[in-house]
Amino acid sequence: MNLSILIALFFSIGFFFESIFGFGGGLIAYSFLGLFMNIKDMIIAGLYIGTISSAYIAWGSFKDFDIKIFKKLILVSIIGAVIGTHIFILFSSQILAIFFAIILLILSIRLLFFEKYKIPKLVKGKFLLIGAIAQGSFGVGGPFVVSAISDDFKNKSALRATMAMFFLFSNILRFFQLLMLNALKTNFFKDIYWTIIPVLVGIFLGHKVHLKISSKHFKIGIATITILASLNFIYQGLK
Repeated sequence: MNLSILIALFFSIGFFFESIFGFGGGLIAYSFLGLFMNIKDMIIAGLYIGTISSAYIAWGSFKDFDIKIFKKLILVSIIGAVIGTHIFILFSSQILAIFFAIILLILSIRLLFFEKYKIPKLVKGKFLLIGAIAQGSFGVGGPFVVSAISDDFKNKSALRATMAMFFLFSNILRFFQLLMLNALKTNFFKDIYWTIIPVLVGIFLGHKVHLKISSKHFKIGIATITILASLNFIYQGLK
């Protein structure tokens, strides 16, 4: 099957569920795409789709945007983008696969066993930095960042809108940094430009559709998929 079709399919499914539950879009897409694509190409595809999707979500929910919290994220976003982008460029696909697998394992373990526990204040700063670097490297820093600052938001709508702006800001930084370092394949974007259309449809439908599955069961499902994906990336990194 054509890779652009797989990209459109899995990101549409991922962002459909993220639009309902507030997380899991990138994790779902990467978990399946890792079976078919080189990790670096997969992450570049995620950069394109994630940037436009975040812009769409931020525009549609701008009234809930919390500027005060976002200001706190600007510096760590810049640091994370710089460090994370250099990690992405400097290391081989095999090493990146191992790093990515470790991040996925940490996220899945937290979802399965520690999601209800609040993170101590001393650890929150480290989680925030790890999240920013993970966002800069792979585009999956959201769960770490949300874990660190979720208590600061007045409601879920504010969290969703502000995190969308965080993703948008971080991804724009990543894009221009990769562009300046000649690490972007422009032909690749020509092949996948259309994939954002079904993804945006998935986001729109996610707002309109209420699934019967509970958030608890969804989180367990995402964690299970993530664990399996991490094992796949470990295999890719070691072979």
